[in-house]
Amino acid sequence: MENVRNHPSPATGYPWKLFWLLLVACILGIAAALPYIYALFGNMIARGGSLPMPLPILVTVQLMQSAIVFGAIISLGILLARKVGIEAPVLQGWLYRSGEKFPASWLRLPLLWGFVIGVLMFLLYYFVFLPLIPEWPVQAEAALPIWKRFLVCFYGAINIELMMRFFLLSLFLWLLKKITRGASLRPGAGIFWTANIIVALLYGAGHLPAAKSLMPLTPIVLTAVLLPTGLAALTFGYLTWKRGIEAAMLAHFSADFVSHVLGPMIMR
Repeated sequence: MENVRNHPSPATGYPWKLFWLLLVACILGIAAALPYIYALFGNMIARGGSLPMPLPILVTVQLMQSAIVFGAIISLGILLARKVGIEAPVLQGWLYRSGEKFPASWLRLPLLWGFVIGVLMFLLYYFVFLPLIPEWPVQAEAALPIWKRFLVCFYGAINIELMMRFFLLSLFLWLLKKITRGASLRPGAGIFWTANIIVALLYGAGHLPAAKSLMPLTPIVLTAVLLPTGLAALTFGYLTWKRGIEAAMLAHFSADFVSHVLGPMIMR
């Protein structure tokens, strides 16, 4: 797989067009995930007692808080990504009229990779983990309306990829580059895979609180959470490194579409 081309800085100053586009996308991604979250975790929220404020106000506050958090993540991610050679080639080309054109295969390949990852995760859950974890909330997710399961795919593709790959992967690449005193813009394979593995472990660990809210964290549950998500994260990191953050977003969306839309339909 070929690397993306090194794009010149889209502007002499900070790329505000890219920042605002990514921030708006993150806010929309959070809004898209809320129907799924409140539906799947509604009972847990209800057990916590009455809401501190009316639901519309609570949702507005959550969106505002998330906008601040993701604003910081995006702004730092843009600065760090520039220092380690991670790019957003499609968005940069569109926003700053670089003239770069991407063939149809650029779109197909990440989607295909994501689909394969999603199928592998589905097979692992269905044939390996589900018989050992009967409390896995398969039926609860399958009972949700398909539009809620579809919308939540955008949160993973946009928000999670910007947080884990655009920001955290760039951060660890930059730190390791500083530690090893690397001179080139793009660190070597050893530094990349070290950073990618660290981020994959953090990505898998980030799924544990949600799993704990639904079932006890037994060793088999920990394996069921960490193994598939870790493998997916390594793939998304590799796509980010080779083709840019948009490739990881497409692959993540495709994998989540299999996991949240197609998979529950089959298992239902």
